[in-house]
Amino acid sequence: MRCSYAVSNNSSFRDRYDLELFRERVVPRLRGHIVDSPPDEMAGAQGYHRLTIAVSSPSAAQDVCRQAFGFLAHLKKARIVFAWPTPGGETQYGEIVSGEARDADLLSTRLGAAAKAYLDAAKRPDATESQPAVQTQE
Repeated sequence: MRCSYAVSNNSSFRDRYDLELFRERVVPRLRGHIVDSPPDEMAGAQGYHRLTIAVSSPSAAQDVCRQAFGFLAHLKKARIVFAWPTPGGETQYGEIVSGEARDADLLSTRLGAAAKAYLDAAKRPDATESQPAVQTQE
């Protein structure tokens, strides 16, 4: 059984062009695959275009953050908001902004730890869900 943690790179991008650029340039380099985004009324109301990426390891989740920050280096005043579930069912949020490398490192660490906790919980015999979603918004 292979568990995956969907980094709902609920990459919510304000501009559809940025989303497509992210898909073209960054997604092929990620250790994961695109999955359907879970419904999010708030992101829809704010006009975000979302992308959800499923990963199967904490290091792959961290890599999503690093690659997203590298992508933001080419954009000015851009941000990506990540949202991810915890084993308890709550949703946590974090964002990275172009030019803020320290924030990207901290988010990468948080997301990697959350992915590890979720994947460890999914491996336990009493676990019921095997594919959560982590989300990002720009």
